[in-house]
Amino acid sequence: MWKNFLVNLKDIFRLGFQLAKAEFKLRNEGSYLGIFWYLLNPILMFASLFFIFSDRLGNHIEKYPLFLLLGIIMFNVFQSTTLEATSSIIKGYQHLIKSINFPRESLVLSIVLKNIFSHSFELLLFCVALIYFHVSLLGIFYYVLIFIPFAIFIFGFSLAISVLTVFFVDMDNIWIFAVRIIWLGTPIFYAIENQTRLFVFNLFNPLYYFITMARDLVIYNRIPETYIIFGALGFSLFFLIFGLFVFNKLKLKMAELI
Repeated sequence: MWKNFLVNLKDIFRLGFQLAKAEFKLRNEGSYLGIFWYLLNPILMFASLFFIFSDRLGNHIEKYPLFLLLGIIMFNVFQSTTLEATSSIIKGYQHLIKSINFPRESLVLSIVLKNIFSHSFELLLFCVALIYFHVSLLGIFYYVLIFIPFAIFIFGFSLAISVLTVFFVDMDNIWIFAVRIIWLGTPIFYAIENQTRLFVFNLFNPLYYFITMARDLVIYNRIPETYIIFGALGFSLFFLIFGLFVFNKLKLKMAELI
């Protein structure tokens, strides 16, 4: 598994990048608002949640607007990538899979890269917020370092869920429901503090580790707790291995089933 993946890594990345670039251009072709669409979702989500929760859940959270916005944009890139991964292979690439022999992993990678392109505009919005609240932009360099294992985690998870969708046709609907539960359980618009049940739940939630680590380094300029760092790195490595294992075990049957 690893040998084949490493040998084909250059081809996987090159094809994935070209597919992502083409799809990104196609998505924006003919759009009058262009990249503004990538900012509209986090802006509206931020405005709604801030208006509702700032006086209650966010009252005792330092720099709550930044706390909230960073959680939203990090969850967005995970949500949009994984939701697309459950449908694109079946609906968008079925003819390609049936007719041409190529590394299938590049299809999933293209989805990840395309959503990273979109995420870069959300990150610019967050930079503006950092400037407005007089927080150093040096934290963005830490965010880039955090985002590398975060993107690896998303890639691994997307590999697994994309190929499972081929075998379980209801996986996309199941995941739409599941991602809503994860959204509510992840401390995006609230802090866990002394809520034991939520804390235990989030010990098994990879997003908790990545979002918490990003907030500590970027917003609060402090070193995250050790278990947060090792949790993020551990989940990143685990899901990469798990995703590659599941994808390679099942990908040969994809052309027969789609």
